[in-house]
Amino acid sequence: MIAIENQLDYLQVAVFEIDGLSHQPSTPQLDQWVELQCQEALREKATEGWEARREAVRALLRKGGFKPSGRSKPAQEYLARCLDESKFPRVHPAVDCLNAISVRSGIPISMLDRDAFSDRMLIRLGKPGESYVFNSVGQELDLENLIVVCGGSDEQKPLGSPVKDSMAGKIDKTVSRIVCILYAPQESVSALWLEQWALMLQTSIQQFAT
Repeated sequence: MIAIENQLDYLQVAVFEIDGLSHQPSTPQLDQWVELQCQEALREKATEGWEARREAVRALLRKGGFKPSGRSKPAQEYLARCLDESKFPRVHPAVDCLNAISVRSGIPISMLDRDAFSDRMLIRLGKPGESYVFNSVGQELDLENLIVVCGGSDEQKPLGSPVKDSMAGKIDKTVSRIVCILYAPQESVSALWLEQWALMLQTSIQQFAT
């Protein structure tokens, strides 16, 4: 079960869980699928719709007081730059599916270890002084005023966000259950549109990473 703080009435999310995650290497079928999604993303990225969503996601983060600039841009903008530079990252079959759908749709997505949460998840704004480590070299992301998804025993530990997910929440080879959260603005994206992208991501992970 997921709860969203009342002050985030401008945010909508799509959430799904998958059990039985595989950690086998990528297959030629996945490679072909990712390449196809990247080709589609390059075409869609040149459209007014994709650019409008980019601006809408930035506006979504600004509403809480966060500044999405520099290294704190929404995750899909980093992926879009990699796409432009022909350096699209390949990490893990499930993560590859997420990255492909995120850059094609133009919205940020978290993929987190379901077992890092209690029965409930809470989405709220980060508090002053909150931060978490987001990579293996120990770099930290300042979470103040950023939309964060929280878990842990008290449902208050930030584990993911539309910018970067925490090392404590990211998947590794020991993880078998995952939860994915797609973040989008209420005012410019329909619930049906968001659910369609969630279903596409869920289907691809089930096909290539379970």
